[in-house]
Amino acid sequence: MRLVLAFAAVVACVAPANATCFRDCLGSRIAATSDDIAIKDAARTCREVCEAEVRDAMTETGAYAQVKDCRAEELSLAELRKLRGETASYYVQSNVFIWDFKNPFPDRAITKIEVSAQNMDLNEVSFTGTGLVPPAGEGVFVIPAFFDGYPAVRFAAKVRKVWACPVK
Repeated sequence: MRLVLAFAAVVACVAPANATCFRDCLGSRIAATSDDIAIKDAARTCREVCEAEVRDAMTETGAYAQVKDCRAEELSLAELRKLRGETASYYVQSNVFIWDFKNPFPDRAITKIEVSAQNMDLNEVSFTGTGLVPPAGEGVFVIPAFFDGYPAVRFAAKVRKVWACPVK
C-alpha cells in the first residue's frame, strides 16, 4: 500500500499541470532575459489572443450576443468571496497585474474588475481591468502599468470589485 501511495505521489509531481491559454502563450513569448517592456507587450498580446478565442467560442454558442452589450452587474460580497475562494490568486510581474483563472459561475461571464493598491505615498489607488471570462470557463485580466507600492507593502493589492453579465 505504501508503495502505491509513493508511486501516486511521484506521478502527481511529475505530471504536467494543465496550463491555461494565457500561461501557454506568455511562456512562449518571454525568456529569462526579457525586459519589463517585452513582458508587458507579451502579456497584452496574450490577453488579446486568448480573449479572441473566448469570444469566438461564445459566439458559436450564442452566448457572446448576451454579453456584448450587457450592462454588467457588480458581484455581491458573498459572490466575490466565492470567486476569490475558488480561483487561483493573481500575481504582479514587471508591474503587470495578471489574474488568470477559471470562472466558478455557470450562468455569468465576468467582464470587469477593480483592484486597489498603494502608491509611493501609501495612498490607496484603484485600477480597472476589462476582459472576458466565460461562464464556467477560463480567462484572464491583465492590467499593464500596475504599480503596487514599495516592496515592503506589495501585498496590499486587493481585488475590490468584480462585474459580470448573466448568460442563459
